[in-house]
Amino acid sequence: MFLRPSILNRLMKQAYKSGLVIARNEKDWLYIAGKYWEIEIKEGFIPKKTLRDIIALTGELPKMGERFVATKEGNQLEMEMPMEIKDERFNERDRLDITDVVLIGTAGTAQRLLQDEDTGKIYVVNDAFIQIVDNFVIEKRKGEHTVGIPSYHPAYGILFKNNVCKLKANFRADEKNNKILKNLEGVEITPEVPL
Repeated sequence: MFLRPSILNRLMKQAYKSGLVIARNEKDWLYIAGKYWEIEIKEGFIPKKTLRDIIALTGELPKMGERFVATKEGNQLEMEMPMEIKDERFNERDRLDITDVVLIGTAGTAQRLLQDEDTGKIYVVNDAFIQIVDNFVIEKRKGEHTVGIPSYHPAYGILFKNNVCKLKANFRADEKNNKILKNLEGVEITPEVPL
C-alpha cells in the first residue's frame, strides 16, 4: 500500500475518539474510515504493522461482509452502510496539482493547497493526506503500482488510487484564510518541475 503506516495509525487513533469505521467488503478489501476520510486496501497488501495497529484499537478485524464502528465504549456493528469508496464519482482526467503552499487553519491544522491547473481554482486538504502518500513504501515485488497526483470532485474531495489501495479525503473549509485563498485563485502556485 502507498500509505505511510505511522501517519495512518495517527489518523486511526484520532478517528477512534469519535468512531473509527472498519469493514471488510465482499471483494476482500479492508475499508477504514474517519469522519472526513476513507481508505480501502486489498487483502494481502496490508502491512502487518497496520493490522496490529487496527487490532490494538479495535480488538479485532471484521469478518467478510461485516462493518463496525470502534470507540473506547466498544465495537458497534452497522448494517447496510458503505463498505467501499465510491470512486466512480471521480474522473481520472480531473486532477489537482499539489502545491508547496501550506497554510495553518483555525484549529492549528496544517492545510495543503491543491490547484486545478486548467482553471486556477484552489482546494484545501489536511496536509496529513499529502504526507501519508509515499511511493517508496510500495511493495513493487508484489505487483503494486505507483500512485500519481490525485483526481478530484469538487463536492467529494480528492482520491489517490492505484491497483491495491485507495485514499479519499474531503476538502476543508478555511474561514481563517478565506481572503488569502481568494487572492491566490487564478495565480499559478504549482511548483515548477525541473527538466
